[in-house]
Amino acid sequence: MSAIKLIGGALRRAPAIRSQQARAFASLQLPTVFPTRNTLTLSPTLMASTTSNILQGYEMMVCDMAGTTVEEGGAVYETLRQVMNDDGVEVSVEAMHPWHGAKKEAVLEHFCRGAAATPGKVLDHREGRVLGGAEAQANSELEARINRIADAFIESITAQYFGENSPVKPIAPGLYGYLKSLKAAGIKVALDTGYPPEIQELLVKKLGFDDKSVVDAYISAYTVPEGRPYPYMIHRLMEQQGVMDVRKVVKVGDSVRDIEEGKNAGCGLVVGVLSGADSAADMLAAGADLIADCVTDLPVPLARRETPAFRSPDMS
Repeated sequence: MSAIKLIGGALRRAPAIRSQQARAFASLQLPTVFPTRNTLTLSPTLMASTTSNILQGYEMMVCDMAGTTVEEGGAVYETLRQVMNDDGVEVSVEAMHPWHGAKKEAVLEHFCRGAAATPGKVLDHREGRVLGGAEAQANSELEARINRIADAFIESITAQYFGENSPVKPIAPGLYGYLKSLKAAGIKVALDTGYPPEIQELLVKKLGFDDKSVVDAYISAYTVPEGRPYPYMIHRLMEQQGVMDVRKVVKVGDSVRDIEEGKNAGCGLVVGVLSGADSAADMLAAGADLIADCVTDLPVPLARRETPAFRSPDMS
């Protein structure tokens, strides 16, 4: 099966997309208004002619990091879960999964608040209020616990990511060339993440994403009021890069929260990738316009041609 699977909405919006890697057959998922047959199989030739210009006209692509542009073996989520368990906050793999892509501080707060809901110190999850008991003391203890676990997480993930046997590498061998090709075609490249800024900075330097010929900008959820699924990181990147129309922004990510972020921001195209956390079904249900195996499978459009400014003839 080809690396790109399109649903009806994306096909209508971008009727000419060509896959650079049309390896076999592709699935076209149609809306449920076709109850008797909701899947069409396209030949490689038709898929290629149908999908060549999907990124044409877009001005910026915002990519997630872990699982989308960075291969790290899922260490971030397992490490976060482990440091919480080590501190007595029991979190299962199943309970952790819906938090993929979230700001790490928000994940810690959610589970630590749940663990604090004990007799005499009951915490309301919606309001963050202690119902009875010493409110100030309970909140102080909660904050101290979150900070303690956050410090343990940073220490542990730093050792794993930047130690001798680090699993960290680009998500695909051709990633750098692909991102440079996007930039040559007039599409700015930006990264957003739920990592704390200090971890993001180290990753950016380790992987060479601080090279402006590869990535234009990057942002952490810790530098805006709320992380995913809120749209603030995308909007901040637009502001920084001078992109006026959010409909000319592509969001790419491997989690449901990435998809929700893109939809909430109003992005013109929201792409789920299968190189990380969530399934195609889950991301499509969250509103993804299309699913690709990897970000590098999205076809690069032709480089934009600058239209020369009109000059009046010299009448002197």
